[in-house]
Amino acid sequence: MKRVLALLLDAAEPELIERWMEDGSLPNLKRLRERGMYGRLRPVDEWLAECEQYAFWSGQNPAATGLYYYIMWHKESMTVRPPGPDWQPHRPFWRSFERGGPRAVVLDAPNVYPPEPFNGAEVIGWATHDAMAPFQSYPPEFAAWIHRRFSSSLLPDERYGPLSKREFLKELRSMQQLNEKFSDLCLAMMQKEAWDLLLACNATLHSAGHRLWNTVNLKDSLTSGEQADLSDAVHQVYMACDRAVGKIVDAAPTDAVVMILSLHGMGVNTSRSCILPEMLGRVLNDGAASRGAIARLRESIPVELRHMVKSRLPFHWRRALTRYWRTSGHDWRTTRAFSMPSDTQGWVRINLKGREAQGAVDPADYDALCQEIADGLKSFVEADTGEPLVKAILNPQQVMAGPRLHDLPDLIVRWSDRPASMHRTVTSPRFGTVPWPTPGQNPEGRGGNHRAQGMLIVSGPGIGAGGIEDAGVLDLAPTILTLLDQPVPADLEGTPIQLAP
Repeated sequence: MKRVLALLLDAAEPELIERWMEDGSLPNLKRLRERGMYGRLRPVDEWLAECEQYAFWSGQNPAATGLYYYIMWHKESMTVRPPGPDWQPHRPFWRSFERGGPRAVVLDAPNVYPPEPFNGAEVIGWATHDAMAPFQSYPPEFAAWIHRRFSSSLLPDERYGPLSKREFLKELRSMQQLNEKFSDLCLAMMQKEAWDLLLACNATLHSAGHRLWNTVNLKDSLTSGEQADLSDAVHQVYMACDRAVGKIVDAAPTDAVVMILSLHGMGVNTSRSCILPEMLGRVLNDGAASRGAIARLRESIPVELRHMVKSRLPFHWRRALTRYWRTSGHDWRTTRAFSMPSDTQGWVRINLKGREAQGAVDPADYDALCQEIADGLKSFVEADTGEPLVKAILNPQQVMAGPRLHDLPDLIVRWSDRPASMHRTVTSPRFGTVPWPTPGQNPEGRGGNHRAQGMLIVSGPGIGAGGIEDAGVLDLAPTILTLLDQPVPADLEGTPIQLAP
């Protein structure tokens, strides 16, 4: 059995990793690549970019698990809520390790449920971009030890809205410092805990990709020198991350296989999901439009005030407030369809009788309604250029199969590739004009957003050299289990990646 050190660089963009390895500004990743194998990872589903974290630890696609986002539609209660074992009963593969088998030490694995007893130690919420639960661990004293030495909850809920120059630079410094803490914590865990698998997630590239991707969302004007300096912010965070990786790998046992992975990437923000409720309301001219009033009420409150109030609330109250703003205001008796919370693609759910607790749409009308919505949304264009907002619309039932398919959106809207920040007004010849909330900027302040492609570097004893071909996110869990000489459960959908020379 080999030991495995797996460092998950959350939302690391393969194109940037490759560019900066090539120019030498990521020397530690470059060194690992030259000594081992590298390749881009095939996404589980390019239409559901946020499902990749769940697919990694469950080993299954979203139609099999129903898992695709950190808050999801719960048809029984007609609201959104975080997924949990009470209604989405799935376990991360390492929590099946039993006494006498491999021992895992896990830090901040993305989108996992609260820790439970298994052969190892695990902490969540230390510095997680999207925490599923407050900072906690198994065993409980593991979290207490981390908090005493390294503090905790170091990535609070993201502050939406434009940033000032001071706030931008503060976030940059925070991400650089967090990389140092991440490496120090990993080194301390190596020394404190016995492990066969050490899996640690670094969320700094995720947060920096959203907030520091470009400068279009700054509230302040910039000089040419400031523009050049701040435009290099993401690069600075990637270099800090590379230094952290180097420290951890240099301290790892020489017999350990090192895996550096990302499950999805990052690119310019093209999401128009913030105006999807209004667009959908125009198309349907029914109860869906009531969401527009709720959204307008929310937007009437300054983002700084919203963030200040929300940041002072307990974790579960913050989640409850998010659920309220994102799903309140519907009259389910007349609502035929509604938009679901999403940060990337647009997601539409049909309020279907026999499926939703308060369904209003007869199943016989389902296909026609989906077509009506798709045709209507495709009629919207950017007013200044006439370019369509929508690139394509998919009904998952056309291409996916699995026991939890009914938990997924009914329509997935893939937006056009044009940066969303360039909008001033959106219009449709049939449904009128929808103002863009923040002309020339992204309303939520995110210059970058997810792309559905990850990457993998593997290096160490018994590992070949060269490229990794035709590997996907679903293959990661089987690969780790195989390296640990563990059987691959039959319900895992991937296959071990060929790493031997």
